Amino acid sequence: MVKQKQMNYLKFLYASFMTPNREIAEIFEDFGLIEYKHMMWAMTDMVRNNVEFDMDIDSLRDLKSKNVNELIQKLISQLENSLENKNTNGVDENTLKRFKSDEEYMISVLKTLNDDTKITAFDEHKTLKDIEITPAQADAFNFFLVGETFKEYELITIYSYLKAHINDNVEAVNCFADLASDSIYHLKRFAKYAAELGTLSFVRSIDKEKYQNVEIIKFLKENIEEEIDAEKECLILAEKIGNDDLSNFLLFISRQEVYHAELLERALSHLKK
Repeated sequence: MVKQKQMNYLKFLYASFMTPNREIAEIFEDFGLIEYKHMMWAMTDMVRNNVEFDMDIDSLRDLKSKNVNELIQKLISQLENSLENKNTNGVDENTLKRFKSDEEYMISVLKTLNDDTKITAFDEHKTLKDIEITPAQADAFNFFLVGETFKEYELITIYSYLKAHINDNVEAVNCFADLASDSIYHLKRFAKYAAELGTLSFVRSIDKEKYQNVEIIKFLKENIEEEIDAEKECLILAEKIGNDDLSNFLLFISRQEVYHAELLERALSHLKK
């Protein structure tokens, strides 16, 4: 069930990145965030019921579509498969009823949508709609986006897994929830820029050793250092790109990295008690 819900939320989020029509993209994004909540509820139930799970995912490449209508049909099929998923071990009956109610509604909405706009998120045109950017700037920015998109997905996975398992420390759980939320926001911003450049790439499964049986105190200390390094990388890239609009965005991200380090420090302090 966790894999199904993870695939659901990722496919809807990626559909929102790929879709030029912002009204439809917002529907996809909303549904993706609902499916992320479904995943967290399933994980919480399974931890409480002592059912083990991992965070593996299948390839997302089959989501590639020529136009939005083709993409919509793929999302409908994804939800129909989700409704038929019988791998519900460890998930409470009331949770499953909520999943069914939500997904039946989502399907009904998707069936009302119609848009044959061409999808250009993968054609590598390397231009931005409202920002003038040189080929060199585009390459530097794209290199950053590819790495950071996967990094944010990795963090979403780790923080979500830790949040579900460390359920006896409310303050630490709240920190992980905030960190996961910010990482989802960052992934959305990075992926939307990549789609606008025509260089969108799909995330992939991360190694289980990244999140299972981790030494949490060590992990938090290492990630505090990584967040500080990430802040410096954003500042360096902002100067290298030399584009006011993109530099402003990167400076904003750099300030958020500082806040993430503070959240990790807070989680560390509560887990040490």
